Amino acid sequence: MTASLYAGIDVGGTAIKWMIVDAAGRIEAQGRAPTLRRGVAAQSTAIARRLSDEHPGIAGIGVICPGIVDEAAGRVVYASNLDLDGAALAEDIGGATGIPARLGHDGRAAGIAEGLMGAGRGASSFLMMPIGTGISMAVMLGGRAWAGASYCAGEIGHAPVFPDGETCGCGQRGCLEVYASATGLARRYRDAAGVDVGARGVEERLGSDPIADRVWGTGVHALAVSLTQMTLALDPERIVVGGGLSHAGPRLLDPLRAELADMLRWRRPPGLVAAELGDAAGRWGAAVLGARAAGASCYEAWEPLR
Repeated sequence: MTASLYAGIDVGGTAIKWMIVDAAGRIEAQGRAPTLRRGVAAQSTAIARRLSDEHPGIAGIGVICPGIVDEAAGRVVYASNLDLDGAALAEDIGGATGIPARLGHDGRAAGIAEGLMGAGRGASSFLMMPIGTGISMAVMLGGRAWAGASYCAGEIGHAPVFPDGETCGCGQRGCLEVYASATGLARRYRDAAGVDVGARGVEERLGSDPIADRVWGTGVHALAVSLTQMTLALDPERIVVGGGLSHAGPRLLDPLRAELADMLRWRRPPGLVAAELGDAAGRWGAAVLGARAAGASCYEAWEPLR
């Protein structure tokens, strides 16, 4: 009898989060652990092994991460924020657990989840932008996530928005992530104010702290520049903003809508909405990949049951 549990592992810059769901989309278990600075591939494999030991009904495992991901080969080509370059995560996890595993890009996986069961449902095309430690984008066209010729589609976090701007960890200058990621917002506030309050702390100081207002405003402007370029290139029906920073809600989306409309004066901007799955979109997308690794089609009818 075929087992009916699927595991999704989301490897992020600050935490590795996982979720196990059944064939109906009910969450059986979930958790997280701080991401190690070194040995992230081994850490991810160890988590997968532990999950398979604790939940013997797992039939497929999906694992996702940021960077340039060759999903067909199951290998990470490049990850600027993680010690994963060259890691064959799908093979490593499959070999360690004896369970079929599939590797995916975190942004594209989040887009798949939002398209199946979230804010992208019903749209013929949409862009899904998770904003967290880094920034990526899922380009969803006709129900499919476009990876690109070299698996770099959607790496807008490393697209310069301010020429000759601040240095990015990738080696370029003026990248979107420098100004608008949660990490970038926290760093730029710390550099200006001399205190580390994190991205949530910057948000909480809006309206009462001129430094927070300036840092946040620059981040919103950077996002608007990027989304304007993507809108003019692809003409999506909808833009979905997710990741940890999406918890800011109207404080992020209202000024972003206004700036996007101002930059697209000659045409109507696409609808801009918050992700419905929040920062769990990656885990849901990874679980979908786990189901696909097992050859299951239950994901097509999944509703997120919490």
